[in-house]
Amino acid sequence: MQVKRNHRILILIFLVVLSAELYFSLQTPYLDNQGYLIERYTEHILETGKPLFYDTLSYNGRDVLYSPLWHYVLAVFSLMFGNFVFKLVPALFSSSLVFVVYLLSKKIVDNEELALFIALMSGFIPVVFVDSLISASVYSLAIPIMFYLIYLFMDLDEKKIGVFVALSFLLSLLHPVSILFSLGLLVYYLLGLSENMKISNLNVEAMAFNFVSTFFIQFLIYKKAFLEYGFSVIWHNVPSQILGSYFDFDLFGMLYRVGALTLIFGLIGIIWGMIKKKDRIMLLCGFALATLILLWLRLLEPTVGMMFLSVALIVASAFTLNLFLNYLGKTKLPYYRLSFIMIVLGLIISSLAVPSFVLASKHVNDDVPSDYEILVLKWVEENALPDVTIVAPLGKEHTMTAVAGKRTVLDDNFLLAPETSERYRDIERLYSTKSEVEALEIIARYNIDYVFIPIETELKYGKVKWTDDESCFRGIFFGTPKVYQVIC
Repeated sequence: MQVKRNHRILILIFLVVLSAELYFSLQTPYLDNQGYLIERYTEHILETGKPLFYDTLSYNGRDVLYSPLWHYVLAVFSLMFGNFVFKLVPALFSSSLVFVVYLLSKKIVDNEELALFIALMSGFIPVVFVDSLISASVYSLAIPIMFYLIYLFMDLDEKKIGVFVALSFLLSLLHPVSILFSLGLLVYYLLGLSENMKISNLNVEAMAFNFVSTFFIQFLIYKKAFLEYGFSVIWHNVPSQILGSYFDFDLFGMLYRVGALTLIFGLIGIIWGMIKKKDRIMLLCGFALATLILLWLRLLEPTVGMMFLSVALIVASAFTLNLFLNYLGKTKLPYYRLSFIMIVLGLIISSLAVPSFVLASKHVNDDVPSDYEILVLKWVEENALPDVTIVAPLGKEHTMTAVAGKRTVLDDNFLLAPETSERYRDIERLYSTKSEVEALEIIARYNIDYVFIPIETELKYGKVKWTDDESCFRGIFFGTPKVYQVIC
């Protein structure tokens, strides 16, 4: 009966997290910029059955390189749920993380109640919670798979090795972030050697297989990019002007987006587990260290790194809380145990749930197009010629191609894109220049037919003065955003 009761509580936690995510995601009928890219690639699969590897709308036509497995998953589910799939399925996968964290926590502390408590914490990690709302993010599936692999690896045997191999392949095919898991296992192995820990032959073989297969699959998928960029492929061909900020790691932002409570308890758990040479904590430590090293070297996008690091810290915090609860149990004041639990619950609300809800509300309100913006883009789709090019700043380009269906000059899918630094510089100059001659030169270079000016661009650069020349630019929309047609 106790097991069934705990399972019921776990399902309730899952439903609470899922309901909270859907509450925010359904406040808008739209997706954010990245979500529209995922939607367009998925719809292409639904229409043709094949991935979109040559995008006629991106950079006026170019090859694109990515693993299409996530888009196939969404395409299959969309047969049942339609466009709702881009919000429902990521929320379902993301919420399922509570089951994985529960299993991991129970394996670390062997305490059902505490494992449920940690599972509840994992459901409201701000950076993970926000990512699953309106972006149709692949990480909503990649994160649960990766941590379930860690769970399998902790007690790997002949019965589990088949599942481990299958999920390793699945993760490798899903996203290049699978490399992070392989590097985490490598760091764990090195830590084990330094501490003279005994690692079973089966675990060593599993690590070797995962490492070789992951890098081989990534090379097969991204071979063209490896051959073109070499080692610098890890920087994704990001324009040089924004490369520094693209991989910039904000420590104070991490405290808010990961949760101060998560960070403190997790670090204590990892450090104390290393001191005590706890094998399962050492595995989490290897994964956390690999993530921190990649973040420090600016080889991993900060938001992605924080998502995986925060889950590892949440699980490690189970060890910290278990130690403290055991200590309280040995004292002569057992009522402190209940007081401590109540204090931690209050801290969770303040450091996890509240930031999650605040960031989610901000994300849903600020990062999706307005009704008027969608109206403008629908007008462009219906009234502009099919082969026109429309220029938009970064952050709007995928919305543009998905809703208006027109070519763009620049987008943030930089891998294999032509002249990203030059194009980024020219687009910035186009919106910031006061010279009509310079603007017309850039417009001619990229065969631009329409100029899209969102409110964010005007706030950044001020009014785009050269659009005042009515002999060259015909104003179509004058609100927020503005749209001008090039007629000269």
